[in-house]
Amino acid sequence: MSDSTTEPRTHKSMREESDRRIMAAAIEAFADRGYHRTSLNQIAAEAGFTAPLISKRYGSKAGLARAVFQRILGRLTPLGTERSPDGGWIDPDRSARAQLDDFVVRYLQDAIDEPTRLRALYVLIGESLGGMDELDDEVATVNRVFRDHIADYVGLGQRQGEFRADIDRDQAALIIVGTLRGVVTQVLAEPDAQDPRALTVELRRCVLAPLLRDGELPGDEHRTTE
Repeated sequence: MSDSTTEPRTHKSMREESDRRIMAAAIEAFADRGYHRTSLNQIAAEAGFTAPLISKRYGSKAGLARAVFQRILGRLTPLGTERSPDGGWIDPDRSARAQLDDFVVRYLQDAIDEPTRLRALYVLIGESLGGMDELDDEVATVNRVFRDHIADYVGLGQRQGEFRADIDRDQAALIIVGTLRGVVTQVLAEPDAQDPRALTVELRRCVLAPLLRDGELPGDEHRTTE
């Protein structure tokens, strides 16, 4: 006998559930096989749907990959993947170094807790270096969002007097993004070889300490990924 108090699923909830399953299957497939070796039929089978349904919803495999990029960016940039009307992703009323610290820790945490998402991102970015015209713009957007996000933190920290005034915010952002990606690539390749506690402390030192006027890291020096 069915539970008469159970409300029927709405079209919206069914659509959200199917999108979630398709996204999860696509991220898993791109992380494991890359873009070129993954077909819509494979993603559809793993998600439990048909390739025509995915094509109708996302337009093409490239359209689905673009949606994957947006999903990953949305996770890593919680204030949105587009700048707000006031010009940035940052909270102007909060310490810039605390915000950048949170970003660094969260980025590493994702690589440890949910590595598939970042592996998919890095695989797609890596493939684009070998020529992937259909996703060039999306990869460029990912790179821009990450650099601009970090540059906004640096700029805010300079205005707040927390970061050194002589730093070029754009160059600093390029180096910080490169550092984060290099560390996370190694974590993804050898997850069992890393000590998350020690790695988090050292990564924060390497990223934040060179920016600071006073040389002191924000509050919790022994912060961990636990």
